[in-house]
Amino acid sequence: MEILCKVIESESFSSAAKAMKLSQPTISERIKMLESELGTPLLERLGRTVQPTRAGKILHKFAKKMLDARKDGKAAIEAYLGVISGQLDIGASTIPGGYLLPHLLGKFKLLHSETSIIINIQDTRKVIDGVLGGSIELGFTGAKISEGQLIYRFFAEDELVLAVPIGHTLAKKKKIEARELKGVKMIVREEGSGTRLVAEERLHDIGFDMNADQVAAVLGNSQGIRTALKAGVGVSITSRLSVEEDFSAGVLCPVEIEGFSCTREFYSIVHKARTLTPLGEAFLDFIHQEREN
Repeated sequence: MEILCKVIESESFSSAAKAMKLSQPTISERIKMLESELGTPLLERLGRTVQPTRAGKILHKFAKKMLDARKDGKAAIEAYLGVISGQLDIGASTIPGGYLLPHLLGKFKLLHSETSIIINIQDTRKVIDGVLGGSIELGFTGAKISEGQLIYRFFAEDELVLAVPIGHTLAKKKKIEARELKGVKMIVREEGSGTRLVAEERLHDIGFDMNADQVAAVLGNSQGIRTALKAGVGVSITSRLSVEEDFSAGVLCPVEIEGFSCTREFYSIVHKARTLTPLGEAFLDFIHQEREN
């Protein structure tokens, strides 16, 4: 059942084999045994991907319930025994995953050295789907998507700032009006990025809309924005957390935009109906205590 779920969710026999540390022939053999027992095909190849048949989709739902029950049962026994060990799978969007959690993870490992924590950096929708589906135990994102099965808890705060390379003409100013961005080459996040959406909406509110010919580069993550900024590609409205180190080092500088104020909140996410493992509960309590201090 676990193999079936891995193949369906990764859409690949080879990816499932890699994730489960098994050979691809072993994965294929187990699926064939399951199909033989049930008397129907469960998977089919469509081009380069593997997709479930109708029967495969039906069994996938029951397989997930079985795996969740196993996980919950193990968590209940570990809670009874007071055990904090094992592996914790976390899903996080770019800023919490790249700039907030790693520092806290180091501190947590000093207290619980026999644990393994995996941080999967994904977009917000994938993080939420992972918590809903049970593939990740904890999520951390900068957006609340209305899902009645989830519990959101405030975790940290960030702000969007105009970051400018030291050699840029705007670097000579501490504060500008939004209209002064007209014609300035901008580095932006990809379409659909929460950071880009919020920045463009806020700029529009204060009377500025970026023209398409101003876009010097479109990058898919904050680290890419940071690298392009230091290379002098343009200026960017980005997360303060992602460039704070560069501000301190003097290679980038913040420039205030009059009337532009934009803060973002980040949240931890858990599923209402699922029991956290002792490790998951300990990590969640730890990071919230650390952020509050």
